[in-house]
Amino acid sequence: MSDVAIYGPDDKPLPDAMRAAARMQMTKNRMMASTAYQGAASDHPSLAKWRPGTWSGQSALSWNRVDLVDRLNDVARNDGWGAAGTSRLVDNIIGSGWTLAARPNHVSLNMTFEQADAISDRIEALWRDYTQDVDKWCDAERTKTMAGILGLAARQRFGPEGEAMGVIVWHDNAPLFQTAVHVVDPARCSNPNGRMDDEFLRDGVVINGYGAPQGYHFRKSHPGEVFAGNTGLWQWEYVERETEWGRPIVVHAFEQKRAGMTRGVSDWAPIIRSIKQSTDYEDFESQAAALNAVMAAFIETPFDPEEFLDAMGEDVSAQKVASVYGEMSDAQKAYYSAAPIDLPGVRINMLQPGEKATLTKPEHPNANFEAFVNAALRKVASAIGITYEQLTMDWSNVNYSSARAALLEIWRGLTAKKGGFAAQFMAPIYRAFLEEVFDKGLIELPADAVPFDQNPAAWCHADWIGPGRGWIDPLREAQAAGERIENNLTTLQQESAEQGRDWKMDALQRARERSFYEKLGLPMGPADVSARPRVNPADDREPGEDTEEEVNGRKSARRHPVGIPAIARRKPA
Repeated sequence: MSDVAIYGPDDKPLPDAMRAAARMQMTKNRMMASTAYQGAASDHPSLAKWRPGTWSGQSALSWNRVDLVDRLNDVARNDGWGAAGTSRLVDNIIGSGWTLAARPNHVSLNMTFEQADAISDRIEALWRDYTQDVDKWCDAERTKTMAGILGLAARQRFGPEGEAMGVIVWHDNAPLFQTAVHVVDPARCSNPNGRMDDEFLRDGVVINGYGAPQGYHFRKSHPGEVFAGNTGLWQWEYVERETEWGRPIVVHAFEQKRAGMTRGVSDWAPIIRSIKQSTDYEDFESQAAALNAVMAAFIETPFDPEEFLDAMGEDVSAQKVASVYGEMSDAQKAYYSAAPIDLPGVRINMLQPGEKATLTKPEHPNANFEAFVNAALRKVASAIGITYEQLTMDWSNVNYSSARAALLEIWRGLTAKKGGFAAQFMAPIYRAFLEEVFDKGLIELPADAVPFDQNPAAWCHADWIGPGRGWIDPLREAQAAGERIENNLTTLQQESAEQGRDWKMDALQRARERSFYEKLGLPMGPADVSARPRVNPADDREPGEDTEEEVNGRKSARRHPVGIPAIARRKPA
């Protein structure tokens, strides 16, 4: 091979260095074409030009976050499915707000369970006064109760931004509690003056060597707020994560999908292309259908004025052609004026002699239109963690079994989302509130109890009761809950929380109602679940069969366990 000369485009032999580089590249190509993992090969047409690059979780987001969030916000504003998906998530996770169930660790705090329970009742009462204040002092903007704050933050966390931010401020002029929450748009958090990220500054977040946030740079004005005299566009304020004694200041809730991420990315990001394509397809189909509706017919005519004039030896000109059309129109008008056609309620259109109307056959929407859109919506629903039926509100193809399975599966995902959001967003706010409560002496502690400042983590244990899971078959599910409680497989607290209820508040209300009925001498009615009718366990129907019939509105013949319909037969005489 050393005797073979290879010439370049200049008719000169290639240098030895270039030939060596070519041989090296050929060797690499052969090695890449025979990889152990086919997904890493380059010989397949689908993979040959796929070079995504090596990105860390945060670097991939820092370079693309602004454009990505802007596009997702546009989807949330202008696309019905985008707006519906976020609303469904907020409704299922936040609902009308969360109820506090305080659970201070009585063991760590050197108290008895009864003492901790009594203090919990006091904390919950103060929390209701704070979060449901009619004057809305818990909100720095004084426009929302805590339920509204949660709802707004959840729309950011589970919507386009993929994260929720807030600042816990101190209102000196508040009448009872000075702790207030200011929800901040995540777009305001950025590097001052467009600085590049460095070792300890990542997309507006100052971190330490372990990546733990130390503080946040907030632009004083949203980058999209352009108005006369707005100097806050190019001014940043640095806010520490917490005070020197540990009181939270900045609240930041997001899902860290890869190690090292300091900002959040939306669950909508992987499906934004599908949403855009689906929306464009819907627009194209609508335009095509409208065009077919407007241009519904065409006129076919054998009459050619130019040929007619030419056969008569006349000069063919635009004026002559127009004159022929005008004379024919005048003749038609005179004829039908003398002998009009009158059919009540019917409009008759006349054509020129020899003409006929040909109707088009619209082919839009396309036969596959609905299947394509439904497939795209299923992908959207799966990515954000709800069912297709919840997203579209289309329950036409749902039966009891599928609804029950979907409810159980989706509820696990929603519970996980709620737990993460509660730990990152609500827990710091609750901690700041408790610090103020104890600092003001609004709770009297037992003699040997550990004070708040010595163990705030033990005092901040709490459950957050959100919207209820709901029932598909209320009778069966209520009976099942009663069986679980009776067999010590669950607690009244857990069963009530799954339905968005506080068992203590329910018990107090029931006691009040019972006392009122007794005062009036009225019977309260059976309260024992065992007094209610139960489904016969010896029924040979499959579980849920009768419920499915009731839910779906149809009756079917009872069947033998092997599937044979049960037919009433006469006994032989």
